[in-house]
Amino acid sequence: MILGIDPANEYSAFVVVENDLSAVVDKGKIPNKELQDKISNWKAENYPIDYVAIEGIQSFGMPVGQTTFETCYFIGRLLEQFEAFDIEPTLIYRSEEKMTLCHSMKATDATIRQALIDLFAKDTPNKGKGTKKEPGYFYGFKADVWSAFSVAITFHTKYIGTEY
Repeated sequence: MILGIDPANEYSAFVVVENDLSAVVDKGKIPNKELQDKISNWKAENYPIDYVAIEGIQSFGMPVGQTTFETCYFIGRLLEQFEAFDIEPTLIYRSEEKMTLCHSMKATDATIRQALIDLFAKDTPNKGKGTKKEPGYFYGFKADVWSAFSVAITFHTKYIGTEY
């Protein structure tokens, strides 16, 4: 399975998806400490995470605030945690996501989300979310979970293959 992480300073989003992208196994946006505990529990339970992709921070020459630095520190903690588990995460940058999914650096969160819907839930009701009674591929997805999924799909496309 592929674990995609969209890190942030306090709460981070994650998605666990099958290697063949047939299903989303787990997802959420949780406090960073809770995510680290979840990762430790997965390791202790031999949860089959084959690949880890974490969205990295890129500099575009603009000033950044304290929360950006705190996100960088958290990425470092995640990298150390996975290193201790003999798992080498891959950093996926937003520019890679834009180019991989939309073929344009002008892509926005909305265009990336639409590209994902077109790939995995084209012509399905409620943009692939479905309903509680009939959940779709993207059931339960919210803002940052889409970003974590984008990280996982970009990793899959670049390093595993593009068979959707």
